[in-house]
Amino acid sequence: MITRCRPLLGTFVEITVPVGQEAAADRSFAAVEHVHRAMSFHEGGSDLARLRAATPGEAIEVDAETVRVLRLALDLFRATDGLFDVTTGRQLVRAGFLPRAGIARLAAFPGTSADIEVVDDHHIRLARRVLIDLGGIAKGHAVDRAIEALTDAGVAEGLVNAGGDLRVFGDRDWPVALRDADDVVRHAVQARNCAMASSANLMNRRRFRGQEQSPHIGRGGRPVLTTGRVSVVAPRCILADAMTKVAMADPELAGQVMATYGGYLLASPSNGNCH
Repeated sequence: MITRCRPLLGTFVEITVPVGQEAAADRSFAAVEHVHRAMSFHEGGSDLARLRAATPGEAIEVDAETVRVLRLALDLFRATDGLFDVTTGRQLVRAGFLPRAGIARLAAFPGTSADIEVVDDHHIRLARRVLIDLGGIAKGHAVDRAIEALTDAGVAEGLVNAGGDLRVFGDRDWPVALRDADDVVRHAVQARNCAMASSANLMNRRRFRGQEQSPHIGRGGRPVLTTGRVSVVAPRCILADAMTKVAMADPELAGQVMATYGGYLLASPSNGNCH
């Protein structure tokens, strides 16, 4: 096997394929780059930048990949009674986890995911202005698209890892080390034909107006502060990443929702197989 690595999605993306399949890895990276350009919060030409500049009621043309991600995001918003919400950009910018990106007044973005309407495969309409941050869910989608590119090219086995959001396929077990909230690796699993994602925020906190903040937002817009790690196994990486955010705030709810998608929470400590 051979591993290639490139800086994308705000992290390092690693793609591992059999020797001789480097051209397929290049096509896989191209799929990740496409997602990065469309769904970056930071880039002024992305779909997210165009949506935050949109006038409420206007149908905005976006990339079909963005629509796919937002469709699932809205499904999870409803399935979790609003706990999973991709419109937490206002809180994340205010606390310093996301850049201002030319945003003058955060109060100008009062909407939630309930204000997002998927018009068709290429258009989104907003009832109110919202500050969308697809963040991890876009990263998970990029991993899935990278895997699709590999399998479409006839690659029989491989791994895509985007900063801990990973997915593996093929007739082999892949060793996966799990980094705990304190940044120490204590446990590992063997993964086969599945996706995995983990989240923690013990080492990623900020203070805003005297109160500790994290990049994970719970009910009522309150930051989720936990000393532990959560890990999710799912058929697709987009689901695994999205549900780590729910599991941080409500593990029981996350388990119930994941059961409907064929995934589950990985117990911590962990040592075993994930198939």
